[in-house]
Amino acid sequence: MPTMRLTPLAAKWFSWWRDLPTASPRKAALLSGALLGLAFPPVSLPWLLWGAWPLLWNSRLRYRHLYGALLLWNFLGCYWLLLTTLSAPNLQEALLSLLAGAAAIVTNPLLMLLPFWAWRTLSQRLGQSPSPWLFIPLWSLFEYLHFRWELTWSWLTIGFAWSEWPFWGAISRLVGPVGLSTWTLIGIALVSSDFPFAALRNRLIAGLVWIGGPAVLAHLRVQPPVEAPARTVWSLQPNIDPYAKFAELPPDSQVNRLERLLPPDPPTGSLIVGPETAIPLPVSLDHPRQEPLLRPFWRYVDSHRVNLLLGVTGYRYFPPGSRLPASARAMPEGGGYELYNAALLLRPDTFFVHSKARLVPFVERAPYLELFTFLQSWQIDLGGAFGHLGKPDTQYALPLYPDEVPVAVAVCYESIFAHDLRRRLPSRPALLAILTNDGWWKKSSGYWQHYSYGRLVVQALGVPAVRSANTGVSACLTTSGYPLTALPYDTQGRITATLAPQTPATLYHRWGEKGLLLLGIFALAVWILSLRYPPSSRLSTP
Repeated sequence: MPTMRLTPLAAKWFSWWRDLPTASPRKAALLSGALLGLAFPPVSLPWLLWGAWPLLWNSRLRYRHLYGALLLWNFLGCYWLLLTTLSAPNLQEALLSLLAGAAAIVTNPLLMLLPFWAWRTLSQRLGQSPSPWLFIPLWSLFEYLHFRWELTWSWLTIGFAWSEWPFWGAISRLVGPVGLSTWTLIGIALVSSDFPFAALRNRLIAGLVWIGGPAVLAHLRVQPPVEAPARTVWSLQPNIDPYAKFAELPPDSQVNRLERLLPPDPPTGSLIVGPETAIPLPVSLDHPRQEPLLRPFWRYVDSHRVNLLLGVTGYRYFPPGSRLPASARAMPEGGGYELYNAALLLRPDTFFVHSKARLVPFVERAPYLELFTFLQSWQIDLGGAFGHLGKPDTQYALPLYPDEVPVAVAVCYESIFAHDLRRRLPSRPALLAILTNDGWWKKSSGYWQHYSYGRLVVQALGVPAVRSANTGVSACLTTSGYPLTALPYDTQGRITATLAPQTPATLYHRWGEKGLLLLGIFALAVWILSLRYPPSSRLSTP
């Protein structure tokens, strides 16, 4: 097999990169961690992943160096978790907020070490040197499981690094966000595995084909026929400081501000979306018509014959003698109540409720509260929907008036869980609505990452979406995640667009994680072949 000859300067650079983990593991850890952090929004340079992962795949790096690299990555990507400390209402809440943010940044790298440990341990048991091709399915399994347990913090899923690059992000239509991570790691391994680069020319060609081919394929899709009439959608952005929202700002003034943002003469059947916790006080999810704060909105819905979707802190009452869920609050006279971070769809003459299913660990609900009841006393009060919130038994799309088009709802954190939203979307014309309140972290990377990741999920699912964020960014998105119109951060106002409900037509919506499974099998097959046919050529210099 012919080798690719490099200039002395390029060969020297490759040699330095190859030997860096041995010569200076601390520098290798710092460099790889920095490259990983810069690959994600708001910097959004995913090509830096090709420089970071080969350093982490070097078996000479000790676990403490790996942890240092992963810790730096988590800090650069999620530093904004610490910013709630600056605006907490009192010292106790500030310390709790600092502890929660620091715990996420410090603990997540420990979880990320698990696939590295499994990779090295399994390689040692098999008597083989650690190969990136064996690591890839282990990391994919980690990301897959990390999305599916109650201590989930999947903010740094590798696929999200492409959220600002829609051409390559379109690959999520085929395999989903986690599959996009696996696709990325395979592309890196094709170019960089087995240092020094054996058959570099062939590796570069294979890498380019792997990187570009699926992206082109994802864009060669037939536009689905219009199966439902276009609908006018509105997104409201009241821009209320979340700390003032649950402290000094009177509820009536907040409701009045939201009411003033309602369009004066919307077409019949329009969908109008307000942000998460738009109503600042808890309201009954069983009898919302009786709630004083909701009365002006009911009058508006009934008079204009529209759909109004609002984020609320909702509650349900359990009479004396009822069996209380683990997250319910007991009442002295018997019975109790349970709080929910919910979305309330007000329709003429009726209503529907969506309760948030993916709750932020410890902030909204302690993980596995049914098993660890002592955690019931652990909670962080940031106002509104906090502490031990209830979870719904089932998830389904809410029907819109007048033609019963389903709208799948994602409240805040839920918008990055593509596999949940996939199950929530039926195989018929539908819309996606995202309600959030990203002002807790001020104008940091957090709000933009959330918006950007949500756009990638919209791409993966292939349905148009309307996003309402209390402080921004609110947007109306096409099936490609492109904003038809948007309101920037820290702006008050409303936006509108015309969206045609579409049947989810992506392979990811149809197949789910089967594409991820195929990619994992491919990586394992390459690993097995590499054991049987070890590379015989090496990098050469003039």
